[in-house]
Parts: sequence; C-alpha cells; structure tokens
Amino acid sequence: MEKDEFTLIKEIEKLVTKNNKNFTDIGIGDDCAIIKTLSEKYDILITKDILAENVHFDLDYYSFYDIGYKSAIVNISDIISKGAKLSSMFIGLSIPCYIKYEDIIQFYKGFNKACSKFDASIMGGDTTKSKKYFFISVTALGKIEKNKSILRSGAKDKDNIYVLGRLGESSIGLDILQGKKMGNNKPEIQNIIKKEECIKKHLTPQLFFDKWQEIIKNYTVNSSIDISDGLLQDASHIAKKSNVLIKIYKNSKWNNVNCEFNKNIDKEFLLKNILAGGEDYSILFTSPDNIKEEKNLIKIGFIESIKKNEKPQVLLIDDNNSLIDHNYAGFNHF
Repeated sequence: MEKDEFTLIKEIEKLVTKNNKNFTDIGIGDDCAIIKTLSEKYDILITKDILAENVHFDLDYYSFYDIGYKSAIVNISDIISKGAKLSSMFIGLSIPCYIKYEDIIQFYKGFNKACSKFDASIMGGDTTKSKKYFFISVTALGKIEKNKSILRSGAKDKDNIYVLGRLGESSIGLDILQGKKMGNNKPEIQNIIKKEECIKKHLTPQLFFDKWQEIIKNYTVNSSIDISDGLLQDASHIAKKSNVLIKIYKNSKWNNVNCEFNKNIDKEFLLKNILAGGEDYSILFTSPDNIKEEKNLIKIGFIESIKKNEKPQVLLIDDNNSLIDHNYAGFNHF
C-alpha cells in the first residue's frame, strides 16, 4: 500500500464522521469506541483486533494455546487502558484445512485463561473456512461509569508521563524466536538478557491490572494509551489528540528489560527495543500527581503546552532538557 497505516486510519476517520454533526459517542481515534447512548449509568466500550498468521504470530513457535491467550490480551489491554471493566468477548475464526480440531480447542483454552483473570465471558462469534492462513478477529466489550473513560485527548500541561509495565522484552523475545542477532551479537548484550523471560513476554503478555486499578483509584489520570506499536509512536497519538508536546527522558529509570540495563555497555540495542519495540501492552499515562516509581512503574517524562508555530510531537531529551536526534520508529502495517 502506498500510504502508511495511520494515514489510512485518518482518512477513514474523516469519511465516517464528516456527516455526524451531533455525534456524542467517541469513535475512531482512541483505543476503543465509546458508546454513550446505550445506558444511562454506563458508557459502553468496544474494541476490535485482527490477528493474521505470519503477521502477528508464526505457528513455528506459537502454540495454539499461546495464540488464544494473546488474542484475548491484546483486546483486554485496550479496554482496561481506558479505565473500564471488561465484560464480554466475541471471536471470529477463519480456519485453514491444516489446522486440527484439537488446535482450536487449545486456542479457546488459552483465550479462556486470559479472560478468566478479568471475569469476562465469551458470548459468541463466527467460524469460517480459510483457503490458506489462520485469521482471528476479536471484539471486546467493556463498561465504565458515565464520562469516566481515560482518553488519549486529556493530557495537560505539566503532566508527568508514566509507564506501567515492562518495555522492550516482547520485541527482544521475537528476535530470539526468529533467530535474529541481538546487539550485533555483542557478548555483553548476550550475557545480560534473560532470554526465556523475553520469549514468555512475547508469547503470553502480562497486564498489570491490579496496579492500574490502584493508580486510577488514588491518583488523577488525564490520558492513557496501551503500548502496542512502540512507546514513542503510541506517545505521539496522545500528543496529537491532546495537542501537546511530549518530552521523554532518554535516561529514564528503564527497569523494563530483563537485564542489568545500567551496566556500562552499549545501550543502543536495548533502547531501540524499549522505545520502539512494540507489542508490550503496557500502559502509557499522564498525571499531574507525583506517583512513586516502582519496579514496573516508572516516570519517563512530562507534558508541555504547544507554543506558537509548534506542532504536537514526541521529543527525546537528555538530562539537560536538550533534544536528542534518533531514528527510532514504531510498528506500521504498511
């Protein structure tokens, strides 16, 4: 395709919303659509993800249990990042002839396992034949008290920026599974990465749901997004929707990769995965409060208002607030 994924989404958004002058629901442009007209007490959240064989998973190293588990998690992550409670899931499968009955049963066992942690039910879906590859389409529904959803568009001047979760492990895990070189196979990189932990993170992502509930209960959270396409890229969605400048410290307390990051080594390989790796399903959020950092919760930067002739964007800065040039880029389908 001649245009990238996000340009395509922006054009679709223009097409489907241009006649909705009295549109009160929240549609394209956030982690979930938010329907305000179905209930007087709650807003209903809806999200959908498609996972395609050889794009999102490879049967050479994914079990069907893992595929089911991850298919649920990528949707659950969208719902909970808005502060909502997951309620139900709908699964569509397009199944090629080489996939066996027991494979699909294992898929559902993995999917059920992920849902069980959030008291969600599989309420329906559809199955069809595929001529070549395995395709999965999942729709997740959640609910939240009226007008309480945490949107991408709520970031404010002087907000602190936090990450809840672990960055970089999933993309490193994928590199390991695919047999790629890590840090040009430098021994110091090879020796400090906990490879099995990174592989596990890629195959079965972990969500820090209980801690997230604690944060949104005790602190003000102005904006949020789940990190699926890379920290810098997903941060840019908050910057654009909130019309702000996001500054991220390159020397944040990156505790996220399962290695001794602060050793005196070349950090470029690790930073690339932390800042642009993707498929982390961590939560990036902004808050005016000073929240204590923990092992899986770190402060990584701050928000500034846009000045005249500036555009909303994400900047990587050093300890002196000086701009750092970089070529880190997140995932884009096209």
